[in-house]
Amino acid sequence: MNNFLRSSLATLLCPLYLLAAPAGAADQAAPLPLSAQQAKALGIESETLARAGAGIAAGLPAEVRVPNEQLRIVAAPLPGMLTGIEVAAGQSVKKGQALARIASPSLLGAERDFLQAAQAAQLAAQAARRDEQLFAEGIIAEARVQATRTSHEQAQVALAARREELRLAGVSDAALLSLQQQRRLPSEVLITAPIAGVVLEQSVQPGERVEAAAALFRIGRLSPLWVEIQVPAALAAELREGLAVSVPVSGVAAASGSVINVGRQIGSGSQTVTVRARLDRGSERLSPGQMVEASIDIPVGGGVNAKEGTGFRVPQGALARFDAGVHVFVAEGEGFRPQPVQVIGQAGDYVLVRSPALDAKTRIAVKGLSSLKSAWTAQRDKAAAEASARAPVAGSAGK
Repeated sequence: MNNFLRSSLATLLCPLYLLAAPAGAADQAAPLPLSAQQAKALGIESETLARAGAGIAAGLPAEVRVPNEQLRIVAAPLPGMLTGIEVAAGQSVKKGQALARIASPSLLGAERDFLQAAQAAQLAAQAARRDEQLFAEGIIAEARVQATRTSHEQAQVALAARREELRLAGVSDAALLSLQQQRRLPSEVLITAPIAGVVLEQSVQPGERVEAAAALFRIGRLSPLWVEIQVPAALAAELREGLAVSVPVSGVAAASGSVINVGRQIGSGSQTVTVRARLDRGSERLSPGQMVEASIDIPVGGGVNAKEGTGFRVPQGALARFDAGVHVFVAEGEGFRPQPVQVIGQAGDYVLVRSPALDAKTRIAVKGLSSLKSAWTAQRDKAAAEASARAPVAGSAGK
């Protein structure tokens, strides 16, 4: 430290120490006297507070997700062996497009049961028509025709059940009609895409044997997308549905959307809340599982905690930590006074803070904090020592 800096600090440590507040009461302290020349020599710079208005909550960690309603798990309808796979992970598919084929002995049994049910339903229908005619001619009793009708209805129900069983196995209506007409029993079932989208995951390989309900593919529609943002709990209290969200994408305009849900569960380790947003524009440039940084237009200080003071953004280097709290050095006249603040969130390279003592005209030190903190600590300690020296010694009053 050069001679001028030493003299600057020496000037700070002057009898005005007596004006300092005791330890732990920085918010009630008198300003630390400091001329413009001394501040410049110590590298101290100040600037007016920037209000934490819309769009400043940037750099929040987030993950791109596929909305639940746009995800489908394609599972094996029957146990069997995969004889072929027609697509691969990352490939776009259309609804109804072939994904794979499974050869299954269970399919043969289901087809046989369907044909038997179809034949029984056909015979029951013929018997019902015949008895209806005989009953109309007065040849048979009503009880007999009622029994025939009941048998016909039961046969139709059984046929419908067998048909649905094959549909669940992936057999199309056209294939069912062909099966009923031609009496051919194919042993392979075709697995098709339930929605248009992208194959996000392929869980099996050709020739592999699978059980019924085993997951084969995961397909997702990738527009729009969700982004799940980790927001500090204190800042999350200011959020609401509908706030604008953007996600920067390298080299192009940001993807954008709005908040659709603010979580209530706070992570025990991170002390953050998951905020979910839907990206309606530009989401085609993002991929599920991608880690990104999101920005939220947050009206800090305008929500439920407005009485605690308007929110402001300050550089991280403008914060000083002492007396078990976080402070900024507020410029007052030719000096600076430490002011306790509440940290309510992170915004990229900035920190969001608030205090009832701050307003839009307040100037704070943004550089040279180490010099200010050292001078303030020395001033406070000397003031406390002098106050202790002036205090009467216990018992001396009675002598």
